Amino acid sequence: MFGLPNQRGSCWVNAALQGLFSCPTLTDRYEEGTVDKANPYDVCLEAVYRNKGVHGLKEFYECIRTSYMPAGENIGDSHELIVHLCDKLPWLDEAFRFNIGDRIVCNNCQDAQMHTTTTIDLHLMPSRPGIPLLNAIQEYVQPQVIESWACEKCKEKKGCTKQVLFGTFPKVLMIWSTPIEYSSVIVVNNKKYYLFSVVCFTGGHWRTYARKMPPGSPWYVLDDQHVVAVDSRKFPLDSTMRVLLYFLHEN
Repeated sequence: MFGLPNQRGSCWVNAALQGLFSCPTLTDRYEEGTVDKANPYDVCLEAVYRNKGVHGLKEFYECIRTSYMPAGENIGDSHELIVHLCDKLPWLDEAFRFNIGDRIVCNNCQDAQMHTTTTIDLHLMPSRPGIPLLNAIQEYVQPQVIESWACEKCKEKKGCTKQVLFGTFPKVLMIWSTPIEYSSVIVVNNKKYYLFSVVCFTGGHWRTYARKMPPGSPWYVLDDQHVVAVDSRKFPLDSTMRVLLYFLHEN
């Protein structure tokens, strides 16, 4: 675990990187010395990791900077940066990406359709703040009745029932949500996931709580350059979470 300097509001960059730097997919790759030298994102990210932030951040800012991600110039969004890095780093995208689908059943003729897509995160919109994470996931996959919907088969506008279904499960499960009550271990469809990073946002400032795998390793709060161990009895770590990163337990 290491701190990163805040340069002109770069706390959001630091929080995203300090969360990812506890991800086994990333740490295993860079500890083995694997880097795609033809990919500037991989080169810059590996340099920051290898040099523990002492060198490489300026080049990383220049690599990722866009109009909506003003790295090194102003405050941005940690979640958007992680999404952007998945887009630019195929190996990271592979770890995060999973299949998901909408099953739509006509309320009149019962004709069923399945529309599938892929995504790199689970965007939860809980019915109320602070509900347990598994409850929020259950709400996400709960069948929903849509009144104004016309069936292509029977041509009737009697509505449908739509349900979100998981097709596959990722190695790294990223959950993006308003504050909810989270736990260090979750089981989804018999898949066990261990929490390794909690990215938090409070009033214009981002920070991260992270731990190394395997489970049982100590937690740290990483607030720019400040890295402090967290009392293992304190959980949940912070109620201002915005991004949760879980790693799949594979026997």
